[in-house]
Amino acid sequence: MIDKRMLVDTVTIQKPADTDKWGKVTYSDPIILKYVRFDRAVSHTGSGQNRTENNFSVLMVYPKYTPIELDDSWLNGRVNDTHRDYIIRKIIPQYHPFKHTILCYEVEVI
Repeated sequence: MIDKRMLVDTVTIQKPADTDKWGKVTYSDPIILKYVRFDRAVSHTGSGQNRTENNFSVLMVYPKYTPIELDDSWLNGRVNDTHRDYIIRKIIPQYHPFKHTILCYEVEVI
């Protein structure tokens, strides 16, 4: 189990709700998630003028401290850490080794 003092980040998360008449995705109202761990990573590929930047980051949500249930309906949702918006690409539930209950959600965002 992780100590709550190590969960120092706060983010907002939005679930994709619907599409408007122009085909643009609309999102639900933002939900504030406190006591999460958000590991930001930036990688650069290419050289010279052909450099691209990838922001592959991981959000760790522990239901013990942040009561929320994340499932596949949250895919393509939005995560904001007050600096930029990220898109949810993968949600991986991590289970407790002895109880078969969810220990944390590992949310991969771009």
